[in-house]
Amino acid sequence: MLSLIKSVLKSIELFLSLKNKTFYLQLKQDHEEERKRIIQELEDIRANGGDADRADLLRDELIREDNSFKHLSAFYSQFDKRDSNRDK
Repeated sequence: MLSLIKSVLKSIELFLSLKNKTFYLQLKQDHEEERKRIIQELEDIRANGGDADRADLLRDELIREDNSFKHLSAFYSQFDKRDSNRDK
C-alpha cells in the first residue's frame, strides 16, 4: 500500500515537472515571436523613414521584453537545477 502511494506521488511529481517544462518552452516561444514582431516593426519604420518616437518606444519595449525573459529564464534555471539535484 505504501509503495502504491509513493508511486502515485512520484507520478504526480513527474507530471508537474513536465507541465512546468512545457510552460517554460511556451513562454520561450512566445518571447521569440514577440521579439521578431518588434524587430520587424522597427525595420519597417527604418525602411519607410517612419516616426523616430515610435522607433524609440519599440526599442525600449524590446529591451524590456528581453530583460523580462532573462529574469524568467534565470528563475526557471534555478528551479530546474533544484529539481534535478533532488532527483539524484
